[in-house]
Amino acid sequence: MTRNVYTVTQVNRYVKKSLESDALLAGLFVEGEISNFNAHSSGHMYFTLKDATAAISAVMFRGNAADLPFVPRSGMKVIAFGRLSLFERDGKYQLYVEYLEPAGVGSLQIAFAQLKEKLEAEGFFDPHRKRAIPRFARCVAVITSPTGAAVQDIIRIIRERNRAIKIIIAPASVQGENAATDMCRAISEVNAHGEAEVIILGRGGGSVEDLWAFNEEPLARAIAASKIPIISAVGHETDFTIADFVADHRAPTPTAAAQIAAFDRLQVSEYIRGLRADICDALGEKIRDNFTEIRTLYSRLTRGVAFRLTNERQALAHKEELLHTLSPYAVFKRGFAITQVMGMGAVTDAGIDAKGKTITSVGQLSPGQDIEIIYADGSAIATIKDVVTKA
Repeated sequence: MTRNVYTVTQVNRYVKKSLESDALLAGLFVEGEISNFNAHSSGHMYFTLKDATAAISAVMFRGNAADLPFVPRSGMKVIAFGRLSLFERDGKYQLYVEYLEPAGVGSLQIAFAQLKEKLEAEGFFDPHRKRAIPRFARCVAVITSPTGAAVQDIIRIIRERNRAIKIIIAPASVQGENAATDMCRAISEVNAHGEAEVIILGRGGGSVEDLWAFNEEPLARAIAASKIPIISAVGHETDFTIADFVADHRAPTPTAAAQIAAFDRLQVSEYIRGLRADICDALGEKIRDNFTEIRTLYSRLTRGVAFRLTNERQALAHKEELLHTLSPYAVFKRGFAITQVMGMGAVTDAGIDAKGKTITSVGQLSPGQDIEIIYADGSAIATIKDVVTKA
């Protein structure tokens, strides 16, 4: 019996050629759940597609993986399109995936949810990070397509509200492959220019695909890094993008964004009049309060001074009465008199009494001595005839 002996390589090549020549296996749509997912550093993706009863190995090379709008994960149900072939080194067949999409949910929705989750975890949506929109901005920058309807609506609303506001148009693509990069550039240029106090970033409505540039990560990071507050105005009221979540303020439409960014001149005039009235009312109330306080203090001061004067008068009267009581002249009225030395005075054991010295003892007197006797209504001059001392 003749035997045909083949090498392993020959067998694998024959099987591979057979698989690749089968038209059915050259373009397969395979639905399954991803498991053992591995995103290699080379950019290739390796994983297994499985269902309840079977599994098949799969690989997606870097060129195809780079175009995916979402990041595959283990446990995700997907539909993979590719060709079936043999990996000769390991001797096992696998699915070479060219395109991958989530089963049941669109790839863009998955990408949106994944980026939203990532940025939220990094704090991009934190209200404390966001800045207030200036109430009286004097210069507004508008980043949008220069040919779209949105830019005309924004300019018209700003001009209607206040023609004194300066408008800077920073043209940028808002749809297509390079739109996110173009808007990042515009944000950087407006910040470098430094004149604008607020930026409106937006466009009119459209499909998810039309608005997708506003869901890209580089644009989200550029919005967060802007030193100038940004109002996001993308699509219609029901459309939300990643840019809306990151921006300092979200306006439902470009028209609404213009109303937020531009203050109404007439409203400001009314506001100033209101402030003036409030200030006048406050000043009037303050003056009235101060006048009442001053009047109260004056009344207290008047009563205090009157009380003090009364007390001082009473004290003075008391002292005057006491002084009058202690005065020697008060004694005169009761018939008493004061005796003083006349001339050189008398010679006593203590010496010669000086003229005018009050005599308080008979020991200061001597016969023939002249003395002056002082009464309440005058005085008399007398000469001592004799001195009598009490035993």
